[in-house]
Amino acid sequence: MRLRWFGVGCLGVALSLGAVAPAFAQPANETPAEKHRRELREKLGVKASPKAPETSPSDSAPESGSPDAAGEAAATGTTTAGASSAPLPNFVDDVRPVLKKKCASCHASGKPGGMSKLVFGGDARREYELTMRFVHRANAAQSPLLQKASASGPHMGGKVLAVGSGGYAAIVRWIRAGAKFGPEAVPVRAPVAGSSRPATTRPKRADATSSVPSVAPTDAAEGAPSEPSPGAEASPSTPASPPAVPPYYVAFVPRVHDALMKACASCHSTTGFAAKSKYLTDADPGKHFSSARALVAPGSAESSTLYIRAHGEGHPAGAVWAKGSAELALLAQWINEGAHDVAAPVVASAGTGEPPAAGAVDAVSRASVAPAGAETGASDQGANPHAGISLGTHPFVGALTLNGRFDLNYERRDYNDNPFAGSANHVLRSYHHFLFLTRESADDPIHITLEMLTLQFWEVGARLSPGAWPVRVSAKFGKVLVPFGSEPLFHHSYGGLAGFDQRVLPPVFAREGIKFNAEGKLGEVALSADLYAIAGYGLKAADGVLNLQSDFAPLEDTRLGFGARLGGSWGALSGWYSLYYNRLGYDRALVLQALDFAVWRPHGVPVFEDFSLELGALRADVSGGGPGLDYYHFATYFQVRYYPLAWLYLQYRQGIFTFNNRRGLIVDESDLTNLDSSSHNVGIVARYRGFSVGLFQFWNFERADEIPNDFTRLMVAYDF
Repeated sequence: MRLRWFGVGCLGVALSLGAVAPAFAQPANETPAEKHRRELREKLGVKASPKAPETSPSDSAPESGSPDAAGEAAATGTTTAGASSAPLPNFVDDVRPVLKKKCASCHASGKPGGMSKLVFGGDARREYELTMRFVHRANAAQSPLLQKASASGPHMGGKVLAVGSGGYAAIVRWIRAGAKFGPEAVPVRAPVAGSSRPATTRPKRADATSSVPSVAPTDAAEGAPSEPSPGAEASPSTPASPPAVPPYYVAFVPRVHDALMKACASCHSTTGFAAKSKYLTDADPGKHFSSARALVAPGSAESSTLYIRAHGEGHPAGAVWAKGSAELALLAQWINEGAHDVAAPVVASAGTGEPPAAGAVDAVSRASVAPAGAETGASDQGANPHAGISLGTHPFVGALTLNGRFDLNYERRDYNDNPFAGSANHVLRSYHHFLFLTRESADDPIHITLEMLTLQFWEVGARLSPGAWPVRVSAKFGKVLVPFGSEPLFHHSYGGLAGFDQRVLPPVFAREGIKFNAEGKLGEVALSADLYAIAGYGLKAADGVLNLQSDFAPLEDTRLGFGARLGGSWGALSGWYSLYYNRLGYDRALVLQALDFAVWRPHGVPVFEDFSLELGALRADVSGGGPGLDYYHFATYFQVRYYPLAWLYLQYRQGIFTFNNRRGLIVDESDLTNLDSSSHNVGIVARYRGFSVGLFQFWNFERADEIPNDFTRLMVAYDF
């Protein structure tokens, strides 16, 4: 018995010496884990508390392990007793001065780093948003911001911050404390003496309605599950320090913005297949946030149109992200936590004086702060049919993405009414074989779009407006998509036939020229305006009849055309007015106008939420040349789609087309030919992960000189 008590006494002396000795010198028997902890304290300028027992060792990373009470207060800005509040490290006071001193000389407009994703320009809030793209709250040392600055990762500027420097340590403290923007105080109640736990229990977040299952609490520095320190249970009189957890909500910038850009931008951009929908992605995070937020019911993902469409319900392209994927769960958590634009700190509860359990992050939170390139869920190609193929980021070139559309069509043609008539012909055709190379970044103002296989169009553009402007202004030049009508690419439906079937405007209305675009919001209404100048049309003879599909003037004899398009959307409603003017030669001129409207599945409206509706009309007036030579073309379309399932829709489209009308309101009854006609078609389309299969029947009715031009089409297509 005496030997046992003697051994216990020796063990107590050894533990006491072990707690005091590190304050004076390195022990001879220091373990690698203890050495890591001691070096971390030295770098941060934190002295070990002689009263606090050592916690369980960890040597997983430089900032691993749980600091003692004094180290905790230094790293997080909180206090354990005696004080009601303490300032937390913040971007404005602690980090921005370091970055401005070390990085702004290169990462500024007109400097070598001015084309990168981190540019300093005087706006602290904007600089904070850009910096947050390079921060991993769950693991400070793995943040690209620190890896690049210390040359631990790829950085063309080399090392600008040594790992042991004060600036490096300041950024570490800031990230571990929650990476806040500005100064604030977080009150913390002192723990009850004699208790091994804080005086209060953690309250739930007031708005935590997420149905995503949560996981065990994690350590703020590494995201690893927290474990109680052996020493804590052995010394019940030692108060436990409040855990160093980053109090923050999941924010739109940067992770939600990046995820939506990667998954949705190929269709939901101003030149994409879904350009006329209410939701438009934008390389500018602020503009993108405004568009996404309009489709969100903060606090309830299940009631939010954006979330409903993302998992495939009512979305023509099917599920953007598979159910159970980290990306879909991230979107749900962002919405459930209030749909904030940038990191919004969780204020301490007034009732307890303790921050909510931000450390008890769920799998979604960890996905939102995962290192760049980490696998966070289902593969993009598997979960999203339009994510494209990322070609990586390259110096002076930027981030490149490859998208495409390919189809194969079996057709039964050249008959009237009966597709099984003996005179009908079999045809196998491909109308879409396109590869689009895109360079677009959330922060880089330069963007490029190129159709690679046939060079149908190519555009080089730049954002002209500063990020703080409420209106986004951009310019593009090249063989540009002419902003006329609701969908410039492939889908002009005037005359009742769309894509490569329609007979009015070119199937791909692209011409050499320049165009400018401005976008903004007026309350709940999104507005856009386009101005452009292109190489336009030219008449081949003074009495010639203009063909809007092919009578463009040659480039060496260019006749400039000028145009504008005004658009607006509110809720599920969208509308456009398009105007184009072109001198044709022979003292004649063209005025081309169009009106287009769309209603896209109004969510929450019984019956109508399963339908989309589109209609429009075009009139092309040619004037001059003398009495009797004025004329106009006229075309309309009406289309309705019904979506009984998220991956299936039924379609009906019809329209009329009249050509060379010299008198009469719509149709010149005295000059009817087979060019004056109406078209009707019905179809059914199923889509799955980028694949589409459709069956269509087309009837074309000429007003005079009926010709056998009805056809049936079976279409198989793939988009990525």
